Amino acid sequence: MNGEPGLPLLRYPAAHVRYAIRRLVAGSVMTFGLLSGCAAGRPTSLIRLPEGYEVLTAHCETSSELCQRIQVTGDPADEEAWGFCARPAATALFKEPEVFYAVGDRARCDQVRAALSTPTEACWGPVYFRRR
Repeated sequence: MNGEPGLPLLRYPAAHVRYAIRRLVAGSVMTFGLLSGCAAGRPTSLIRLPEGYEVLTAHCETSSELCQRIQVTGDPADEEAWGFCARPAATALFKEPEVFYAVGDRARCDQVRAALSTPTEACWGPVYFRRR
């Protein structure tokens, strides 16, 4: 017992605790996307926007030369990306609200949101990934 009646002393290695926290954060990010009305999915591809920014997306609708496969790792030593929900404008390439992840820090995410010229929600994250 850990001094309080009825509560067992939990002994988990620090690595297990960090893994559990990462899973909880990743699940919360995905849930936030679903609740906000965006087509949230785990990012699997990296694409380059015409403006030159790199973003992660759950699906790639361009040619395979323009899509690069990625793997979400949850490891802060890997590359960082921040998510945001983009709502379609009248001239948008997509028809439904969609979640994108801007490669880079939060400031880069804000730059990408501004460059899209479409309504977007605030950035959240980060998500860590590796290029395949």
